[in-house]
Order: sequence, then structure tokens, then C-alpha cells
Amino acid sequence: MDKHIDSFRGADNPYHHAYRLACESLKSADIEERAGKSGASFEKREDGNFLIRLAFLNRCCLIHFPQITVTYQDETGEVPLWSTIVILHYLINSQGRALTGEWISFRQLSGGEIYYPAFEKRSEKPLLSYFGQRLDLFEQSALALGGAKTTAGDKGIIIPALPRVPLALIFWRGDEEFPPEARILFDSTVASYLSTEDVAVLSQQAVFRLIALAGSIAEAKSC
Repeated sequence: MDKHIDSFRGADNPYHHAYRLACESLKSADIEERAGKSGASFEKREDGNFLIRLAFLNRCCLIHFPQITVTYQDETGEVPLWSTIVILHYLINSQGRALTGEWISFRQLSGGEIYYPAFEKRSEKPLLSYFGQRLDLFEQSALALGGAKTTAGDKGIIIPALPRVPLALIFWRGDEEFPPEARILFDSTVASYLSTEDVAVLSQQAVFRLIALAGSIAEAKSC
């Protein structure tokens, strides 16, 4: 378990502390119930241990119990600590509510109005800066991340970031009166699965993954 925190040493480090608290919470939880409410699959192994399989930004992650470690099923690279924390928080907090299809903004979340400037800076502005003039590349990248097209805006894709936490990434091209705009929206049930802080971290990671995919797609086309 400590391999996830080697680069975040120090008892006062917030990532270190959040990871430890999440592990402690899950150790006392009904793991099968947590898997069911999160939309993940649950497996009891012959050795008495448990395994949850959960899709995270279009990659299958394995959550091992009782040691509570998170790995990629394809074993390519280590799951970053901040991704691990979001995944564990998702398992802990999932209430099993069905999606409503009603989309809300980050500002509508608890504390969202206060933290929106940071959210915009870390997620929506990078999304607009990188893809604002390359919406076709955005679409290719988002579809490669498991997304599906939506008619909202001038270009929109819904990404299944977690089994019950979709993200709607919407672009408006702008005109003489209004500048181009990019927004990330959430199903109205998102607070039943993640805290506002986790929603912000998840959104930022989704944007980073999209940009990385776009770089790979552009590089492949240039060969």
C-alpha cells in the first residue's frame, strides 16, 4: 500500500492523510454493498480476499481487499495517488441513485460557487485552450475515452468518468458578441457519489487524459 504514497511522504500531507482515511473507512464497510451501489463488479476469491473491478476514465481498475490497493487491470503503469483517492471516495460515498439526465454546473454543487474560479482555471480553461480551435480533435479524443455524442452546444461529448458519474464536456464556438466557451457539466446526482472537491479532481484528470489522447492521435496522424 505504501507504494502509492512514496512521493507524498509526511504525516501532514493532505494526499497521504486522505488516502489513509479512505482505507480505514473501507476496512469497516460492507464491500459487496459498496460495489453494488457504485455500479462496479464484485468478486470473492478462493483465498478469501475480495476484488472490485471498476471503470475509471475508460480504464479498468482493480481494487484489492483487505489490503486495499488500486491497480490497472492491464498492469501498464501505476494508478496515481490522486486517482486512487477519487476511486476510493467513490466507493465509500456511492448511494446507488439512478442518473436523472438533468445536467448541472460546478457552481450548483455544495461550495461550488466559492471554488469555481479554481475549477475553471484547472479544468475548463485548459479544455478550451487546447481544443477550442480543434473541435474535431476533441471529438476524436473524447470518443476514444469512451464518450458518446450529445446535441448540446456546438460540440458535446458525454464521458463515463466512473460507472455512475458521467461528465458532459460542451463547447460553444462563439461569435462577434460572445467568446468561445467550454463547460463541464454533471448529472444532478453527482453529489450522491463524490464530494465537490473530488468532482474537481476528477474533472481535471479527465481533461488531462483527453489532452494526452489528443497528443497521441495527432502524433499517429503525422507518421
